Amino acid sequence: MRTVLVLMFMLLYSLSPAQDGAIVAYNNPMSNREGQFFITWGYNRAYYNKSTIHFQGEHYDFTLHNARAEDIPESWDPGVYLNPLQFTVPQFNFRVGYYFNENTAISGGWDHMKYHLVPHQLVSISGDIDDEYYFNPEYTGHFDHENIWYTPQFMDYHHSDGFNFIRIALERRVALWSSHNQKFMLSYNGTVSAGVMMPWTDFTFFGVNHRNKPHVAGYGFSGCSAVRFEFLEYLFLQLNMQLGWCDLRDIMLEDHLSSRAQQKITFFERDFSIGGYIPIFTKRK
Repeated sequence: MRTVLVLMFMLLYSLSPAQDGAIVAYNNPMSNREGQFFITWGYNRAYYNKSTIHFQGEHYDFTLHNARAEDIPESWDPGVYLNPLQFTVPQFNFRVGYYFNENTAISGGWDHMKYHLVPHQLVSISGDIDDEYYFNPEYTGHFDHENIWYTPQFMDYHHSDGFNFIRIALERRVALWSSHNQKFMLSYNGTVSAGVMMPWTDFTFFGVNHRNKPHVAGYGFSGCSAVRFEFLEYLFLQLNMQLGWCDLRDIMLEDHLSSRAQQKITFFERDFSIGGYIPIFTKRK
């Protein structure tokens, strides 16, 4: 992760207006965003590495090793994506920020991803599940890195109401190209972020479902690379890629009980957003 972030900053500061298109970009008034706010809204897809998850409760203390997970994208439905009361249901990204100098900004926002362990997969399990409390010999007793089938009959674990990454970020924008009429611009945006993870966890264990409340469960870091197509002076479309890592040390499992889970996740996210600049404090020249 440190290597990725270092390479990203090296790329940002190594870009220079070596070609005619880049020279035009730097001469374009749109290349200076100092004193402007910006806002973005978009939708994402997320991809996760295999994860080791430790579950601990009153009648169990076990670990699943190398568990595969996926996101839960919402199918296209105008009644959802274009409905002001429903458009936050899909996996979305929201950010607002401010350029405190020509091309450097600070921002804050919310990445609403979703995380779900893939049903019907072979996983390795170690630890104990009380066979006197749970009457299922296939999934109870003592385990020592044995392979079992993860199925809904055993459990279902997901952050489907939100694998939420609430983060602040330092952003650097570099003009790459602009049209000769200076009405269109292509720019690169690099970001480093840190924040808290606030999952809304749904946990079903031996048929008993617990839909927990949102809860700050840990922290995370990420780096982003984005390309922006800017037009009409203050609007832009953005394609963004984010590589992140998080440590979830306090995941709620069974509502008011003290049961908890812990896991570390590396994720890759891509999103497409629409945004705009708001020139409140722009200096007149």
